[in-house]
Amino acid sequence: MKPVVTALITTYNRAKYLTIAIESVLHQSFRDFELLILDNSSKDETESIVKGFNDARLNYIKHEPLNISQARNLGVRKAAGEFVAFLDDDDEWLPQKLARQVAFFQKADPNVALVYGGFIRFDAEGHEFHTYEPWQRGKVLRSLLLLEGEFTGSASNPMLRKSTVLELGGFDEEVRTGEDWELYLRLAEKYEVDLIPDPVVRIRHHFGARLGDRLGDYLDLERRVLKRFGYLIESDKELHSFWLQRIGGKLIRLGQCVEGRKMIIRAICRRPWTGTAYIQYVSSILGEDFYRYCHRLYLNRKRTVKT
Repeated sequence: MKPVVTALITTYNRAKYLTIAIESVLHQSFRDFELLILDNSSKDETESIVKGFNDARLNYIKHEPLNISQARNLGVRKAAGEFVAFLDDDDEWLPQKLARQVAFFQKADPNVALVYGGFIRFDAEGHEFHTYEPWQRGKVLRSLLLLEGEFTGSASNPMLRKSTVLELGGFDEEVRTGEDWELYLRLAEKYEVDLIPDPVVRIRHHFGARLGDRLGDYLDLERRVLKRFGYLIESDKELHSFWLQRIGGKLIRLGQCVEGRKMIIRAICRRPWTGTAYIQYVSSILGEDFYRYCHRLYLNRKRTVKT
């Protein structure tokens, strides 16, 4: 008999955290699930840790090196459940997560294809420092394109209808980062999302390599989004200016100042009263290093307000 839910853990060389992630799935109050662990050819103790669990619902798949989108798609193809729920190998599900999301889907409108909840962020020492209360529900595409709120916070949060993921063609395997958000955009184009107000997952926050180390990948993603959803973005002055600013800023931080400033000027032309665009333009004139410094100050201020 097929399980209702397929839980999917994608992992690579995270033996340090993997045991806790697996236990958070096996200890769910909802029991009708399978757990697929997709190991991206780890070189550490991952395999021995997984094989130390004696649970018939657990299936270990060690595969050749894949990017994260390819690994997630492999999991979806292997999934037997009606619903799929991903868990990153360093995060932890709260015990009622699956039960609450399945119960919500059972009474939800068929047009709801994703159910998510609140989340808790915690650091390497286990200290919780941020709890997020979700609010985006229904038709959320424009809100997601404006990056309003934190939405799911992580791919470890939502539960999705597997049929919808397959219908959408799965994760875009050319996307190297932000693959979950890109999928949610395509999902929100046709379907609705809904929420559980309480936390369902604890998300580990690492103070290591951040966005700047993958800036080119994020730029590629944002250019793809602008192209894919251009019909909506370009017809909306606020959206268009916002995306021109984002892409222009990343170009400047990558040293492509001339092209970046052209994007910022286009953003100002679309929405002349946007003060941040003028700040971006002036700071870029003062040099790439100064622009990056201002950007760091801006991000630090956002993080301080958030926490």
